[in-house]
This record gives sequence, structure tokens and C-alpha cells, in this order.
Amino acid sequence: MGSENACAASGVHGPRFYRFQDASGRVHLVDSLDSVPQALRGHAVCIEYRESDSPTQLPSALVHGAPSGYQLFGLGFAAALVVVFVFSRLPGTLRLVVRFAIAGGLLALFAGAYFGWLRRTAGQSQEALAGPGALIHDAKQAVDQMNARMGAQQAQLKEIEQAK
Repeated sequence: MGSENACAASGVHGPRFYRFQDASGRVHLVDSLDSVPQALRGHAVCIEYRESDSPTQLPSALVHGAPSGYQLFGLGFAAALVVVFVFSRLPGTLRLVVRFAIAGGLLALFAGAYFGWLRRTAGQSQEALAGPGALIHDAKQAVDQMNARMGAQQAQLKEIEQAK
């Protein structure tokens, strides 16, 4: 039936697999036409998934314009310098409890900003601040979506195998 030409003519660009049946009737699924024996290549069926079906896509924010590791380090270092500066300017009459409250508030603010940045980078939200619960919720949703895609792909493979 199909081979490399059938996949090329489909216009779909994504992961490509080939299904063929050997002389004993066993069905094989491989990821390269070179893995199909030469005598069976004419009968190999090309299976190609659309890019939207592929679970390995990166969010666009990670691909274009994402800050480098050095930029992120510099941002963290600058935030630490700001905290040190603020502490050095506090009058000595403030109690230790107030200093801890200020430190806790700054820590919570920076953590919320960091979690918000993570969610924006992953394309989950446009909010400036987020909490760890939002990240956990996002992760659970991503797992559910991945499981649904894998189930659909397995169903397609079973249909193809049964259609032999």
C-alpha cells in the first residue's frame, strides 16, 4: 500500500511510523522505512501524526525570547541585593519580628512572581503572581491531556492493526 511517497504526499508533518506484516503474520511497527525489510517495503503502511498530536512541543515562550541562564542568575542576584539594601536601611529600633515579617513578605512576593513567570512561560496563564497550587493544578491537567492523547494514539494503532 503506502510507503515514503504516501507519507510525503499526505502533507502532514510529524512523527512517522511504518507498519508491516512479516511472513509469519506478525505485525511490526517501526519508526524508519530503513527498518522495514526491503522485500516488504512495498506493503508497509505509513502512519504519520500531525504536529498537534505530538506531545513534545515546547511552549513558544521557551523557544523564542526566553531569558538565558545567565540572565536569570543576574535577576536573582539583583533581587538578593535589593533585599540586603532594604535590610541595611532599616532603623535599629525595629524589632526582630518586624524584620522577619518584611523578609517573609518579600519572599512570598518573589515566590509568587517566580511561579507566575513559570506559568506564563508554559503558556498556562498571563497572571503576574501565582501560587504552588496553581502549578500543581497545571501539572495535573497536563497529565490528563497526555493520557487522553496517548489513549487516542493507542486506539488508532489498534484500528490499524485490526485492519490488516
